[in-house]
Amino acid sequence: MQQEPGNPMPYPQFGYPQPNVNTHSDPSMYMAGPQAGIYNPAAQAPLSPNYYPQQGMPFMPVGGGNEQNNFSMPTQFLQNPVMANMAMQYGHSLMGQGKEALDRELNKYVSTSRIKYYFSVDTAYVAKKLALLVFPFTHRDWSVKYNPDEPVQPRYELNAPDLYIPAMAFVTYLLIGGVSLGIQERFSPEGLGIQASTALIWALLEVLVIWVTLYLMNIQTKLTSFDILAFSSYKYVGMIVAVIASFIMPSAYHLALIYVSAATMFFLIRSLKVQILPESSRDAYGENNASFSGEGSKRRTYLLLFMGGLQPLMMWWLTRQLARP
Repeated sequence: MQQEPGNPMPYPQFGYPQPNVNTHSDPSMYMAGPQAGIYNPAAQAPLSPNYYPQQGMPFMPVGGGNEQNNFSMPTQFLQNPVMANMAMQYGHSLMGQGKEALDRELNKYVSTSRIKYYFSVDTAYVAKKLALLVFPFTHRDWSVKYNPDEPVQPRYELNAPDLYIPAMAFVTYLLIGGVSLGIQERFSPEGLGIQASTALIWALLEVLVIWVTLYLMNIQTKLTSFDILAFSSYKYVGMIVAVIASFIMPSAYHLALIYVSAATMFFLIRSLKVQILPESSRDAYGENNASFSGEGSKRRTYLLLFMGGLQPLMMWWLTRQLARP
């Protein structure tokens, strides 16, 4: 290859251009005699692969140098028992602080201990409560036992409201609805999502209406929002029974719906009667409580009938499209 004027000859080994001759200080790299000062390529030793001629400076080879040591540092750190234990303790400390902060923020709006109360159930309670929801007509004692400050936990008191059965019944209702839609060849993920959203919105709306009614009618009870949610959500058990009955015999849906609607309404009225209509003002709110006389007693009766009569309507509305035709 001929050297062009002003363009140094490239290295045959690497194809890089020759560096500027003025940057070399070794006299042996230049020709002597009449051609003094002209660069002698023969005197140039082959460049090392670690040399970057265009920049005139060495570069770090891939996979060499101190790179192995840099990559091995995390491994050496984790293999050290002392450092690993310190890291574990620090991680547990951060998790504990995060949990405390989350509980502190939640307690500003909802008491976690109060929510745990509604899920304090066992297998025996669930079995007895399901039987009571389906066959409430033979039950006699509807009173709720109280500790000094709050009702006894549901696992010890059959008449106490819980949220475990309503939550499980709601999920089961959605699954049964998906099976029903599949049998009718109308199943789709979007349809199941609409069913879940509709049921959830109606449940929250029902609780909101009852709570606002209590406020507007100036009725003071020991019922909390969670109590209202629990009592109003027991209807999902009857809804499941009605839809399953339609699987066995399509014509049995309406008969099953009538029965479970009556059972749910009876259960709700008898359960809430001790909360909304105590037998005497002395027992619940004091001897001279005027809200139990005259108009106050009528308002409570109307509210109780409204809450009970709302259940059959909601049960029909939420199962009308799921029953097998």
